Amino acid sequence: MRTYDRLLTLALVLLPALVSAQETQAPPPAQEPEEASEVTEGPKPFGSNLFDGNFAGQREDGINPDYSILPGDRVAVNAWGALTLNDVYAVDTQGNIFIPGVGPIRLEGVSNGQLTETVRSAIARSFRGQFGVYTNLLTASPVAVFVTGGVTRPGRYAGIPSDSVLFFLAQAGGIAPTRGSYRHVSIMRQGRELAELDLYDFLLRGNLSTPQLEDGDTILVGRRGPVVEVAGTEQGTVLVELADENATGAVVLDVVAPATRATEVTVRGVRDGQPVVRTIGAASFRGTPLRGGDIISFREEGRAAHIVVRLQGEHDGPSELAVRRGTRLIDLLNWVHVDPELAQTAAVHLRRPSVARQQRQTILESLDRLERSAMLALSGTSGEAEIRVREAEMVRAFVDRARNVQPLGRVVTASGGRQLNVLLQDGDSIIIPTRTNVVRVGGEVQVAQAVMYRPDLSVRDYVQMAGGFTNRAETAAVILMRPDGSALLAPDDAPIQPGDEILVPPKIDHKVFQNAVDLSQIIYQIAVAASVLLRI
Repeated sequence: MRTYDRLLTLALVLLPALVSAQETQAPPPAQEPEEASEVTEGPKPFGSNLFDGNFAGQREDGINPDYSILPGDRVAVNAWGALTLNDVYAVDTQGNIFIPGVGPIRLEGVSNGQLTETVRSAIARSFRGQFGVYTNLLTASPVAVFVTGGVTRPGRYAGIPSDSVLFFLAQAGGIAPTRGSYRHVSIMRQGRELAELDLYDFLLRGNLSTPQLEDGDTILVGRRGPVVEVAGTEQGTVLVELADENATGAVVLDVVAPATRATEVTVRGVRDGQPVVRTIGAASFRGTPLRGGDIISFREEGRAAHIVVRLQGEHDGPSELAVRRGTRLIDLLNWVHVDPELAQTAAVHLRRPSVARQQRQTILESLDRLERSAMLALSGTSGEAEIRVREAEMVRAFVDRARNVQPLGRVVTASGGRQLNVLLQDGDSIIIPTRTNVVRVGGEVQVAQAVMYRPDLSVRDYVQMAGGFTNRAETAAVILMRPDGSALLAPDDAPIQPGDEILVPPKIDHKVFQNAVDLSQIIYQIAVAASVLLRI
C-alpha cells in the first residue's frame, strides 16, 4: 500500500504558496457582505472610498468657536474683582442661565466664540465696578439624528450638534453604492430643507459647510442620479454621477483625471432609442453632451514620432536619446562617439524590456510546473515518502529564490562577427562593453575570481586557476557567457576571449531529485537570462 500521509501534509502547506505564485490566479473569495443587496461588481462609484476613513471614530468636542449654545449645555463662569463667581451653570429649557445678583442671561443661539463677551455684558448691567470674566463651555447636549434614503444602514444615530454630516453618514454605513447619491444629500428639519450638500464638492475641493444639527433632524441621501462609466483614468474605471441630464464632458474632466497620455475619447450610449458610438479628440471632449448610462473610454491612439533609447557602457555623451521611430542600431551608433581603445565595439548588444518580460514569464511557468510536480510526487514506501518530503522542501526553497530573479532581456545583435543593423524599439538599452583583459570564473568553483586573459588557456585551465571544480560541479556542462550577450555550453577546449565569463552550474543528482532534468533546465535558463547561478 502506498504511503501518502507526509506528502499530503506538505502539499496542503505548500499549495497556497503555489497558487499565489500563479500569474493568472483566481480572485480571492469575496467576504460575506452585511447586506446582500449592497454587493456590487465592476466599477465603483467615484468617492466610494470616502467612508473607509475614520469619520465615525472621531467626534467633535462641541467647543469650536462657531458652535451655537443650546438648552442643556453646561457653562463654567468665573468672575473676579467687583464680583466673584466660580460656578457651573446649565442652560435651561428657555435658553438662559441664572446667576444670583445678575439674573437670567440668554445664551441659546450664542456662538461659543461670543460666550465670554455675552456674559460680561450681562454682568456689567448690574455691577459698575472693575471685574474680569472667563467662561468655558464644558459639555454640549447630545442630539439624535435620523439618517435615511440611499445609505447602507438607515436609522437614528447619536452625536453632538457640531458633528459633521459625514460623521452620521459613516455611522449609517456610508452611501449605498447602487442606490445612494453623492451629489444630493439634504438636511431636513421639521419637514423643511435646511441645506443640500454635494459630496463631490468635498471630495474635489474640501468644501463641506453644514448647519448645526438639532435633535430630530434628518439627513436624507437622495436617489442616485444618472451615472456614466469612465475608463482609462488615473483612478482606473469609475462611475461618475452627473448633476443633471444636461451635463457635458466638462463634468467628467472636473471629477476624474484622464490618463496622462490619452489622445482620444470614445463615448458609447443610447440616443433616441438607438445605440450611438462616437470617437472624438481628447481636447474636444469637454463640450460633448452626456447622458446617463454612457460608457466613456480615454485611450492613447497612434504612435509617437520618436522613441527613447539608452546608452550604457563605454561612450561619450548623453545616456538617453530620443530618436525617430524606425531608427536602426548601426545608424545610431554611427553618431555615438566612443574611444576604440576603451570600448569593445564588436560586443555591442541590446537589453530589451519586452524580451526580459518574456524570459521572466518562461521562468515562472517552468518554476510552477517544477513545484507542482515536486509536491504531487507519489511514493511506494515510507522511506521513499521521507525522501520526497525533503525533496519538496528543497525545491520550494529553490523556487522562492528563483522567483526573485530579474532577467536582463539581452538581445544578441551580432552574427558571424558582424554587427546587424537591427530595428530599435522604445525602451531599448544599447550596451557598449568596456574592453577588458579579464576572464571571470564563478559558480561551482573553489574560489570564484577574475583572472587575466591568456590566449593559450582553455576553459579547464581557467577553472583550475580558480581552485578547480567543487564536488557539486556539473563539469560536463560549463556555461560560457560572451561580452556580446551570447551564451553557449563550452567544452573543455573551447576558445576563450577577453571579457568572457565562465559559469560552472551545480550538478543535480538524479538519485535524489525525481525532477533533476527540469531543475537543470531552469538553472540554465536563469543563468543565461540573468547571469545568475542558483544552487539547490
